[in-house]
Amino acid sequence: MQSLTVGDYRLDITNDPPHFDGSADNLHSYDILHSLDGDAVTPTSRHALRLFRNDEQIRSCLLSAGGGASGVHENTALNHDCNCIIAVGPFIASVAVPSLELNWATQTDDASCFGVYESPNHKCLLSHGELLIARVTHSGTIVWQTGGADIFTNGFQIDGDVIRVTDFYDRNYTLDIETGREIAA
Repeated sequence: MQSLTVGDYRLDITNDPPHFDGSADNLHSYDILHSLDGDAVTPTSRHALRLFRNDEQIRSCLLSAGGGASGVHENTALNHDCNCIIAVGPFIASVAVPSLELNWATQTDDASCFGVYESPNHKCLLSHGELLIARVTHSGTIVWQTGGADIFTNGFQIDGDVIRVTDFYDRNYTLDIETGREIAA
């Protein structure tokens, strides 16, 4: 589980077990359902958002997506200007707080997005994907994407004006946040 404080609200984010729209067998029910890649795709990632005020739940939504499965951890979501920016499957999405309406969803990876980060110095979001690292505007537009020799499973760090990321074979990459180009070490 991950919790965010957004103004006067607490937003709890959890993984949800398989959820089928309209089924009486669902473990949880939600006020709003957001399928990020359309209803034709079977979801592999399901993240529940529960909004609390004074410890009373006032609203909930479920975000689902196909592609590679993503889990909820400390870098799954962040708060930006009263919006929850969240990684779900291969997407980064923005959900308005307190309405929990979907502002936008952008596919930033071909497989799975491991986490979302913010670089206040560069006024952007950064997606740590399995296959791609991406710079994204706060309105969901991809500025650049870059891949590596293998999947990016072994680390992601923002260090000033660069991103340091490591692939499956422990190859280290240093990427310029402005351009996405690899900088020689």
